[in-house]
Amino acid sequence: MATKRKDGANGKEGGRGGSFAGTPADRLIRLWRANDQRFGVLLDEILDSGRQPVIEAAIGKLREDESYAFIDEVDAFSETLQRTDSYGDPSTVTLFWLAVEVEGDLTEPPPVEVIERGLDSSGLLETAADTRLLPLWLDPEPLAYLEAADRRTLLHRLLASTDEAAAFVRKQDLLAPAQPDAEQPGPRFVAVVGLVEESDDAIAAANDAQPDPLKLGLGDDDEPEIDPAEELRIKEAMAAFSDAVKAADPRVRRCEPIGGLTDLLDFTADEAWQGDGALDEVADFLDVASNETVDGVVDASVSDTVAGLHVRAFDSEGRLLDDRLFSLEEGQTAEAVALLKRRCRRVTAG
Repeated sequence: MATKRKDGANGKEGGRGGSFAGTPADRLIRLWRANDQRFGVLLDEILDSGRQPVIEAAIGKLREDESYAFIDEVDAFSETLQRTDSYGDPSTVTLFWLAVEVEGDLTEPPPVEVIERGLDSSGLLETAADTRLLPLWLDPEPLAYLEAADRRTLLHRLLASTDEAAAFVRKQDLLAPAQPDAEQPGPRFVAVVGLVEESDDAIAAANDAQPDPLKLGLGDDDEPEIDPAEELRIKEAMAAFSDAVKAADPRVRRCEPIGGLTDLLDFTADEAWQGDGALDEVADFLDVASNETVDGVVDASVSDTVAGLHVRAFDSEGRLLDDRLFSLEEGQTAEAVALLKRRCRRVTAG
């Protein structure tokens, strides 16, 4: 589950000497563009101090064709931390996310002991020295707004104790509702977050041997080819893991390890609306609108008319990106609005 990163990240300063010059945002951009290993040093300082506005300022200064790659790298850094483990060896601690399809009341916490045992026995985390899960159901919708600095804070809190992480999650209002939406009965996707600690030597050996199994099947064109026998082993292990969790908790219809938070959000957005015709058109509309923004942020206004659902998409500066009228079948309007709320920064009536 190791995150690919530039050399020297998370405290391993090297390369050209000297102090950083310019504003923090300017320095961050310059080091990132130069592929300078000090980028990780500076970014870690910014994330650990919770200076999200510096990251936002940097994004605002980047060209549109650069911003997406920059955001992806910042997000990856935010969910990973390098430290010295209890034996004095360098290790990497990473947040990981589980997508869980559930049905029914979520007052009781997820079966974290079963999940942990399932992960251990599945072989999906072969390099893990320690694994910890937060015993709470989380809602993907507010998770979409969890900024990079907040992801790093969550990692620190979960590393310190599950109580500290739980307090942070509640303060951020990230808990999934205990009861399903009355307008959308049936299964729903929620999330469970955990962390895994791996020795750097084990990570290096695993990366040389095979790609990350928790990224298998996510459609990443950059993933290296995997041996068919190893691919079959991983798929069987994931199926066995999901079956074990389902057997332990009747609310669970499936449980899949996903990877980072961005992977989770992409997964739940795609899976929730797969094959829903007009709802797919709403998702495609949002994809096109997002691609026209500098920072990927989309705001929307909706109006339920006799002719259908009128949706207008705006960028973060209030500029109209596109508008469209969607003809939806009975009952799909609420689902379309829920999709908009998941994918957009804010949704207003108008």
